[in-house]
Amino acid sequence: MVVIDTEALILSLGMLLSWDIPLFCIAGLILGIILGVIPGISGIIGLAIMIAPSYFFEPIQAILFLSGIFTGSCYGGGLTAILLNIPGQPSSLVTSQDGYPLTKQGRQNEALGVGLISSAIGCFSGYFVILFILAPLGRFVLKFGPAEMLALFCFALTIVGAVGGNIRKALLVGLFGVLLATIGATPHGRPRGIYNLWVLYEGIPLEPVLIGLLTTSEIPFLLKREFVVQQVGKAQRDFHSIIRGMVLALREWPTILRSTFIGIGIGILPAAGATIASVISYGQARRASKHPERFGHGEVAGVVAAEIANNSSEPGSMATMMCLGIPGGAATAILMAAFVVHGMNPGPYLIRDSLHFAYALILGNFLQALFLVGLGLVFIFYLGRIVFIQTKVLIPIIVAASFLGILSLRGQVIDLCVAVIFGVLGYLMKRYDYPLLAFIIGFILGGKVEEEFIRTKLLFSGQYYNLLQRPIFMAFLFITIGSLVIPYIRRYVKDNKKMKK
Repeated sequence: MVVIDTEALILSLGMLLSWDIPLFCIAGLILGIILGVIPGISGIIGLAIMIAPSYFFEPIQAILFLSGIFTGSCYGGGLTAILLNIPGQPSSLVTSQDGYPLTKQGRQNEALGVGLISSAIGCFSGYFVILFILAPLGRFVLKFGPAEMLALFCFALTIVGAVGGNIRKALLVGLFGVLLATIGATPHGRPRGIYNLWVLYEGIPLEPVLIGLLTTSEIPFLLKREFVVQQVGKAQRDFHSIIRGMVLALREWPTILRSTFIGIGIGILPAAGATIASVISYGQARRASKHPERFGHGEVAGVVAAEIANNSSEPGSMATMMCLGIPGGAATAILMAAFVVHGMNPGPYLIRDSLHFAYALILGNFLQALFLVGLGLVFIFYLGRIVFIQTKVLIPIIVAASFLGILSLRGQVIDLCVAVIFGVLGYLMKRYDYPLLAFIIGFILGGKVEEEFIRTKLLFSGQYYNLLQRPIFMAFLFITIGSLVIPYIRRYVKDNKKMKK
């Protein structure tokens, strides 16, 4: 049942009627965008650093400032993903699939405009939906147990066949990613596949892997070109092309609607995250498209699907944190700590006793979505000129920023070695046309699938027939089977039509 407490809503509006609220929103967005642009330096670091100074702010000021960092970093990671094929955050890696090809075509301003308006729409629409379902949301999320999460992650794994032109290659590298994800300690604490390298006991760290695959692997290709774009003389330089890109994104309204609900739905699930949301959204957009062959070669709908889901998953994870006190990821865990610092305990008691504060946060993020458009136009107008800088100048800056970002995470040299090794692997995969995204999906989801499988096995040991009585699990199971079978049926029907002609 959809419920809005009008009394709490009026109180929340009163909390926002202060001249300094917009300043805190803008400051958080600017800091988040800057942190999101730098490879390896995510908004999580900014949140962790600023949680202590936020103690001296008023509660609503502090939370909006920190959520602004969260929102800005989600958007900022897509800027370098589009311009340089270097996602600033893992959740932006899908954006580079079509954003970077647009840049190489000289349409970088259009691509940046598409990414900007998609991010703002994702943020605004996500919080708009959450405003209406905040109260009953807790009851729904509690229905997701290990079995449902396992089915969800298995469904996400089926997307690997949709991210590359060659399904066999995509499945091969996807399974290879799952295999590498098992390196480290087992759920029972036993070492596995580390070969006495105890620094890998906790597994291969994700950030160096992503930077290696997506940044280091691109360096040899950049060395062969004088500029990032193929024909620098034809690259967009005007402001109007940014607006044109925003208009192109708005025309993809079916993708916008579908990706918004995918982002929110995945975001409200604990431990699912924005990366999985953008991956599933991209896969569904490709399957629904009349021209799926364009994806990966500069398709606007691909950028829209990734950015909408990426940014609409944030409201979902915030809602879960506020309703149940369960953080959806590292960023919401830090925001949860900020709530506690300011005297509020996220969970059912927050909704019961401080619903007006939750509404104020949601309404404040409406403002942030509007400010994001204005700030984003300024950032992308100047940042888009990176494509006119010669690669011999860009490459040292990219390498230095990437390696500094890696060292800032744990300060271990082994992470640099991991980045170089996966950089070589990424270069070989690109050269021989193996989809990097399929490998990354497998690597990210491999460990999560194993964890949920073990939990499901322990919970239903000897009574697996009880899984048939869980409707959400069965729904995901049928969707997963359908996503695997339907492409082959379509191909069979298509081949038969060709034979008859």
